[in-house]
Amino acid sequence: MDATPSLLKETGYISRPSCVSIGPDVTVQGGYYWNIVEQDSVNLPQLTIGYGSQIEAGSHVQCGHKVHIGRNVKIGPYVSLSDHAAHSKHPGYPTWAKPEKDPRPAGELMIRDGSIIGAHSVITGPIMIGIFCIVEPHSVVVDNVPSFCRVSGNPAIVTEVFVPELLDWVKVSSEEERESALASRHGHPLLSIVMPTFNRARHLNNNLHSIYTQICDGDLVEVVISDNASSDQTQLVSAAYTRLFSSARYSRNAENIGADRNIALVSTLAKGSFIKLQGDDDYWIDGALPDFLGIIMNHLDCALIHTNQFKSDGQVYCLEGGDNFLALTGNNAVSMTMNTMKRSVWEQIGDKLKFGYTNLNHFYWFYEILIRNPKFCIINRNLHRGAGIAPMGYNVGEVGIKNYLEAIQHYEGSLLSSEAIHMAKKRHLYKVLLRVYEIIVKYNLPSDVSNFEDYYTDSYANEDYYEDGLMKLRQISALRP
Repeated sequence: MDATPSLLKETGYISRPSCVSIGPDVTVQGGYYWNIVEQDSVNLPQLTIGYGSQIEAGSHVQCGHKVHIGRNVKIGPYVSLSDHAAHSKHPGYPTWAKPEKDPRPAGELMIRDGSIIGAHSVITGPIMIGIFCIVEPHSVVVDNVPSFCRVSGNPAIVTEVFVPELLDWVKVSSEEERESALASRHGHPLLSIVMPTFNRARHLNNNLHSIYTQICDGDLVEVVISDNASSDQTQLVSAAYTRLFSSARYSRNAENIGADRNIALVSTLAKGSFIKLQGDDDYWIDGALPDFLGIIMNHLDCALIHTNQFKSDGQVYCLEGGDNFLALTGNNAVSMTMNTMKRSVWEQIGDKLKFGYTNLNHFYWFYEILIRNPKFCIINRNLHRGAGIAPMGYNVGEVGIKNYLEAIQHYEGSLLSSEAIHMAKKRHLYKVLLRVYEIIVKYNLPSDVSNFEDYYTDSYANEDYYEDGLMKLRQISALRP
């Protein structure tokens, strides 16, 4: 049965993806159902429902101006939503029973990504419910609800707050307790996105834009920028965002201290429970950041979180141990953007620059973390869109062959088995090295691949597939324009 309300069928603006679920007997008054609204010049009521959201049977939406339901929002049965402010002494009474004189008062009702609205609840007025909030059944919400909070009652009040410093939900029974719990999140957010940068002002701007269009200026995410003495507009770009957003912080080095040292430095500036390493040229895909926060919330016991951008089935699963991490991530873990560390475990590493000469210092961190806490999480989903910048500033053979293999061999017999390393080494050649080398040669990219064959021979000469690999390398070399 097609559950689309008849009012919406008449508008001609229906654009509902199949994964948006609207139950039977859902009614909408005055709104237009769009998946994405861009025609802001159309002076009509607007109702938007994000990808993956569900509205169960018997619910009612009154849209006089604008109602926005984010992605993956779950709305229970017989829920009333209205962008009108409550005008009754009994706000639990359905607001559509007594319409305002002005059918389209200014204001917007926004329910942000991942929130859950319990059955028989009433949400009324131009208010915002933050990401991953829980509204208990039979509640009446007439005020804004901060992200990661639970509310209940009539009128609803905050009864629980997620406190990242404790990695737990804290019950609050007074206004003072609520404010204290929320204030603690400013000094200790859930996630620190740390971004080392050097002379990439345009990419930095695009990256920051991709973040703050998704999280606004909340207290659960901070962004920390470490500028490695850039000579372009990096300072101006950073200053613009730090003025606009209190959660953005900027630090500038007096001189270029190198990539490894800058990555380590910006990580030490993080205050969050989790440190998300972020390349300045890796932009967040729309909607990916709130989803990522939700995944972190479900895997608070993991020491590492790795995003596998080359698989898109959306699965999220946990495993333990170095062999499993190597088998599932391999060279992908070299990309710092694909990895997030639990700060309390990362801080246990003594010399964080022990391998600061390798261009892979952060790669060692991940295995040091697994020694201390073996549990990690894999996300089969691409969260970022790269700017497509060619590998530059280092010799690809030295870092991609010599340094990478020395890194995993460093843990042989302690964290990694010989068999796991042997399999990873072969996989690295056929799945990574040959492909990367071919792209660089074929498209004449400005990457340094001098002595690539020599680095290969030094590391692979004793392998039984050495000759096959050498032949393939030379076939690729012949493609050079």
